[in-house]
Order: sequence, then C-alpha cells, then structure tokens
Amino acid sequence: MAEDKKNPQGPFADWLRVQMNFQARLMDETLRYLRQLQGAVAPVTPGTVLLPERGTELKATTEAGAEFEVALEVHNQQRVHAVAAPVLDPLVSSSGTTWYPEATFTPGFALLAPEESLRIVVRVSAPALLPAGSYVGALSLRGFRHTVFRLTVEVKTNASSSAGRRRRARRARPRRTGKS
Repeated sequence: MAEDKKNPQGPFADWLRVQMNFQARLMDETLRYLRQLQGAVAPVTPGTVLLPERGTELKATTEAGAEFEVALEVHNQQRVHAVAAPVLDPLVSSSGTTWYPEATFTPGFALLAPEESLRIVVRVSAPALLPAGSYVGALSLRGFRHTVFRLTVEVKTNASSSAGRRRRARRARPRRTGKS
C-alpha cells in the first residue's frame, strides 16, 4: 500500500491517461464534424449559393474522382486577435449542377494575433461522377469581415473513365440476330 502512494504510475494513472487521450480524440473528431456541418448550413439559407463579386479569385483544375489543393496566406491587420475559420460554400456550374464539396482545412480553426500571418490549405475531393465543367463558388473566412474569395474549379473528365464508359455502353447495346 505504501508503495502505491509513492508510485504515481499505478493503475489509476494509466486509467487517467487513457481517459484523457479518449477525451482529446473525441473533441478533435467532434470539432471536425461540426466544421463540416458549418460549411453545409452557414452563412446562408439552404438552397442559396453565395457567389462573390470579382476580386480575389482562386483557381484550380482537377479531374472527376481526384483531389486538389488551394492554399492562401491570411494576414491579421487588425489591432486585436482574429479568428480564421475557413468554409467552402457550394460550387455551381454554368449548366446548373450544384456541387457540395467535401473539403478538409489545415488548420480548420486558428486564432491570429495582430499582424500575424497564417497559411491555410484547403484539400478538396471531386466526386467520381461529377460532370465536367467550370464550377464557381466561395471560400469564406469566418472571423475576417468581408473576406470571401471567389473559387473557380475547372473539372475535366478522366480520359480512362470516359473510355471505359464508352466500352460499357457498346457492350450494353442489343445485337440484331437477323431474324425478324
């Protein structure tokens, strides 16, 4: 008994370490999930797409089923700390196709001191069945007033997947047997 009191590495310390690790992972996963939800419901009413005016424009090119990255440098010019929380709004093509992108942000949330700079990297996955075209949307930074970047993504079809679709389409055609 006397040894257990002197040794802080007993079973209770192990249990406490496991609980702390679990709580930290739970918090990280919960915040990541909430950030994804925030992108789906904020800043506008569902069904509304935010398209910023011309100004700072970010451009990317990708293929359907691939990933791409967009990076930007943010600088806090205020005299107070500012929150930088990036959110990617839905992207819309000229044909009217709306794409709700699956994106991860590094970092997902940051508190910037006055005159501090931060590099934000946005990694986006394009769905495999996304039609080719030019998609326009907005990347906004919550916490920075009026900071919305116009994002244009040029999606190209994957040559191997379109050739595979043509081959499958040819196989699916009924053949005539010559009998009527």
